[in-house]
Amino acid sequence: MTPSDDRLPHPVAGAAGEPTAEVVYGLLRMADMDVALPLSALREVVPCPSALAGLPAAAPGLLGAVELRRLVLPVLDLAAVLGRPVPRRPDQVVVVAASGGQVLGLLADEVRGISQLPADALVAARTEGGGLLFCATFRHPETGQAYSVLDAAAILALPGVPTVTDVTRAATADGGAETRGAHRTLTVLRCGPYRFAVDAAHVHTTLPTPDLRPSVLTGQLCRGVIAFSDREVPVVDPLALLGLGELAGDETGAGLVLDPGSGYVVLALSELLDLVHVPEEDVLPVPPFAMPRSDLLAGMVTVDGLGDCLVLDGAALLADPDLSGFASVNTALEALPAHRDGAAATAAVVTGEAPSYLTFSVGVDVATPLDQVAEILPFPQTLTATAVGGLLGLISHRRAAVPVLCLATLLGRAGRPVGATTCLLLVDVDGDPVAFAVDALHTIAPRTWTDSEQTVRGPEADRGATLRSAPLVRIGEDGRLLPDLDLRAVARRLQHRHRSAEPAREPGTSAPVPAPR
Repeated sequence: MTPSDDRLPHPVAGAAGEPTAEVVYGLLRMADMDVALPLSALREVVPCPSALAGLPAAAPGLLGAVELRRLVLPVLDLAAVLGRPVPRRPDQVVVVAASGGQVLGLLADEVRGISQLPADALVAARTEGGGLLFCATFRHPETGQAYSVLDAAAILALPGVPTVTDVTRAATADGGAETRGAHRTLTVLRCGPYRFAVDAAHVHTTLPTPDLRPSVLTGQLCRGVIAFSDREVPVVDPLALLGLGELAGDETGAGLVLDPGSGYVVLALSELLDLVHVPEEDVLPVPPFAMPRSDLLAGMVTVDGLGDCLVLDGAALLADPDLSGFASVNTALEALPAHRDGAAATAAVVTGEAPSYLTFSVGVDVATPLDQVAEILPFPQTLTATAVGGLLGLISHRRAAVPVLCLATLLGRAGRPVGATTCLLLVDVDGDPVAFAVDALHTIAPRTWTDSEQTVRGPEADRGATLRSAPLVRIGEDGRLLPDLDLRAVARRLQHRHRSAEPAREPGTSAPVPAPR
């Protein structure tokens, strides 16, 4: 078995005796194992159809073939090759692996991102007599998770397993042609009529078939949310972000996960096209006036077989305030236990018997009816300050001047510092928008208990406007009782106090009426 450039079992010393540059690996979940492939051996990832085309060949683990543009690509299930087959799942993907100018599809459960490692972080693996399908192991530098580096050459050389000629991209060092100069590894994707590319190092992972759901986050930029990494993650329309229009509702067929640091955000795509290596000098600058958001573009590149692609600036995307704001409002998914109370609560949401609530923190955990919240916005970078107590300032949103209120202060608690998870709850109050600043979102879940005859402390008009007057509710499977806060009543209470404090004015003048002596 001849080693290839795709197997990197040990550090390779350069001329000065130092290890070579870091290598980027794609991280995969496959056959109940955590494995990795060098990006030089990983061409792309595509959805796996439920039924594969037949092939006139037989080998352990050979499932059939998928049609991939110019290829009829054989697909192999490594679990069956290793003698431990697992049931097929509808959301599995095919990873296109390459070596020696040939390619093969590998069945995988999911793509878990990428990791850049120095060569000396790998520990070589071997066995007497050969036959190993991996060549090294490593621990993820951030999570400590153990990964096995698949040996693409060994897998493609398995007896009886058909492979096909690699026509997924022009030949590189992997195919025997010599490369010159610096290269960039780009993930190429389509979004409506546009083709984009982004440096693979800035991509956390890709999602071939995102399950998009509506959310209170839905707005001009946000298309909804998906479940990812035990969270509800916002899905952003990149065309709207770039000022290029909107992606049609039936065009969302894939997703690109970014990690700005405060959480995850997903870019909605039509499809993932390819993973390519291009010379650095082939990425051409775009005149700033030619694109609405030129600050998010690194240039344009021509990809063989695909045409011109706009290259997104990955670092600028990760720093964009809109994307960072959406990332900061990831909501943890709370799995409901499979017992009668949980089932009843879930059924109540589906049938509309129990209203849904949003729970969040303002130094203390509270809940509010979800139908009161029109939008959830990231905390703005700038505010027009005012001198009204409880009012942080003003922002402009959707052609309206919106007051931003500090909810903690209005509830009689100490003002809260702005943090990575601080966001705004936009509420319609008698036809006018009002935004409440809160520390962090927790869950969206149905109300599972309330007592409509609870005694309200304080004036009836203040019911739900203060922590003392708010009735107690139980939300979802949380055993705690939380104050049921009426955000509209909170805003009206502030407006009433402000009107009461204003001095009366002489009719037809701006002068206040003198106080009686």
